[in-house]
Amino acid sequence: MLFATATGYALRALAAMPEDGDHCFSKDLASRLDLPAPYLAKILQSLVQAGVLLSVRGPKGGFRLARPAHRITVGEVVTAIEGPNTLDGCVMGFPVCSGDHPCPLHDAWSAVKSQVASSMTEATIRDLQLMDLRNLKVAKKKPPRRNLASPA
Repeated sequence: MLFATATGYALRALAAMPEDGDHCFSKDLASRLDLPAPYLAKILQSLVQAGVLLSVRGPKGGFRLARPAHRITVGEVVTAIEGPNTLDGCVMGFPVCSGDHPCPLHDAWSAVKSQVASSMTEATIRDLQLMDLRNLKVAKKKPPRRNLASPA
């Protein structure tokens, strides 16, 4: 896996957030997504500190998107969770790896890193939400499975 588990959880949680400005509790989100509630709560707090989410305390509080989903990029979320230098460093783990002293995978990794960085700045949370909607529609269109033991 290229990114930490926390990043995947953050992206899943943000894609599940309501866009109508309603707040949702981290425990409800964790339950709906089948994620560990205490861990998700810490992730959501990190996203608040990064300005991706807003939080309100109290019985009518919770978390909500700080701005519309189409204005929050995947790259912004990755940076909030992983840090700004996520893709830096040698893919093979060498302490010195550069254009002057490349590792065997330096050129290949540079090309991949460039493509990943570009994709992350283009993809938004709204794109993830739409992807989930498309998957649900596909799942609903599948015909029910037949029991092969019973006559048709």
